[in-house]
Amino acid sequence: MSSTRIEQLIDNVQAAFDRRPTEIETGLDVEGAAILQLRKACRLLAGAEALQNASYYTLVIEASFVAIERTVEFRLLERGTMQPDDLPGTHPGVYREAAAAGVFGESMAADLADLWRDHRSKTYYQDGLASAARAEAMYELATEIHRYITGRSRNGHECLCEETTQ
Repeated sequence: MSSTRIEQLIDNVQAAFDRRPTEIETGLDVEGAAILQLRKACRLLAGAEALQNASYYTLVIEASFVAIERTVEFRLLERGTMQPDDLPGTHPGVYREAAAAGVFGESMAADLADLWRDHRSKTYYQDGLASAARAEAMYELATEIHRYITGRSRNGHECLCEETTQ
């Protein structure tokens, strides 16, 4: 592998993103930013479940946190609290916005932000080690938050989770 090869691959990736997409992932070709975020969360949860079965615990923890964030963003967009260009640019910002919009209570939002700061970052960047129990607990939390939010949504029927787990 050479730097020339890497530069060529960067150009290939840029070109792929510049072209109009074809063969779009099933379920993600939707109208509206809210449903797109919801369905990305569904896919992240399905991926996390598959990764749990493969014992890739770091990825399960990462995907579970991201699934929570996509689910919250779905709700913020659905309620008109935020527009696609205004979504929080930070992980803790998602939880703050969720509390401000009443998606969660402030205490729960603070607990989620603490989990992200104390455990996700350590698992991903520092010395925290992923384990089966940690990954399973995180996946269960993400799944429950997803169900809680979609259960209170007028567009909860757009959720793909039942479809992807059958």
